[in-house]
Amino acid sequence: MLIPVLQELKAQGCRISVLGLTTATEPLRAAGFEPLGFRHLLTSTDERARQHGIRLAEELRADGKSVPLEETIAYLGLSYADLEERIGTENADQLYRAHGRRAFLPLNPLRRLFDQLKPDALLTTNSPRAELASVKVAQEQGIPTISMVSLFGIQIADIIADRVCIPFEATIPQLTKRGVDPRTLVITGHPSFDCAADVLHQESAGIAWRTKHSINNDTPLALYAMQPGIDDQSALIEASLIQALSQNPQLRVAVRKHPNHRDVDAQKMIDRLGAAALNASEDALGTVLHACDVLVTHHSTVGIKAALIGKRVAFFNLENDISNYGLPLHEYDWASFSTTEDAGAIALASIRRDSLSEQQVRGDQIRQTWNCDGRSHYRIAETVLQALASRTTKPAA
Repeated sequence: MLIPVLQELKAQGCRISVLGLTTATEPLRAAGFEPLGFRHLLTSTDERARQHGIRLAEELRADGKSVPLEETIAYLGLSYADLEERIGTENADQLYRAHGRRAFLPLNPLRRLFDQLKPDALLTTNSPRAELASVKVAQEQGIPTISMVSLFGIQIADIIADRVCIPFEATIPQLTKRGVDPRTLVITGHPSFDCAADVLHQESAGIAWRTKHSINNDTPLALYAMQPGIDDQSALIEASLIQALSQNPQLRVAVRKHPNHRDVDAQKMIDRLGAAALNASEDALGTVLHACDVLVTHHSTVGIKAALIGKRVAFFNLENDISNYGLPLHEYDWASFSTTEDAGAIALASIRRDSLSEQQVRGDQIRQTWNCDGRSHYRIAETVLQALASRTTKPAA
């Protein structure tokens, strides 16, 4: 979401400092930025925070593969120490045991960062924890704040920025229901939609992948994009997949782990599904999206990318229809809003192979309706520049 906007701001002369947490670090570096992390905020006086971080990293069995162990320790430790400082030792322990990392709102570490950088404007997403803390700290200091709505986050975090960039008009009712001031909303489009261009026109790679894995042209293939931290939905998806395989022995399932998963997590799922399953975690996303017939997931922009190239998508959600997140998915016939194991299994077992022309027509319609014109990053950058213009300092975001 952020990288195309940061690149545009840099091209327009802004000095950019980036706090790139967890799995964001490597993509930011690949894009030419030098992201800071929580490890850069640790000082010699943070021994208690460091010890908390070591303990919590061990509990989470962090292996240092997707996120450097030093960064994991610093993030967990500083966030936990901040929690203790704000609500007390006993309350912090109880809250963390009940909610895990969702208990974090690391205000003090972000105050430390702002004191170091002295930014003129803040651009972030509406994710909870560090992102929300950064907005609160910026507003404490009178710094303009711009938030980009992450599609599946509009119901899990406060949205309090001065300017809120949203993908399309259908998002407005959902946000205003939650008390967001409609005067703060700016319809800009969504860079993740524009980024779908990087997985377009890879049909031949998808065909080659199917051939490599001995999947016939008429064999339906589901791609399961695993997501961490939402165990109930994951259990629903996995149970539905198992049942669908028993209903349709021709169905194959490719499993793709999230970057926050370990290799063993994907392998456990493959073992549960049996001989019909295979691992797609190391293959290029565009390749496996074009190879599949349906993308199976819950809160994931991977599902949106699949839809934008014309693939069918089965979104699973226990509580709400996905359209409640402000996504106008109900306009199309490719999305399955499944809330029970049986309904999910029936939907997946009945998936058929679409022709290439059918996929292209569907994808063209969705991209046009969702304003995928490749300019959303420019419109968001302009929103940031407008915020900067409201200050008298040099442009540094």
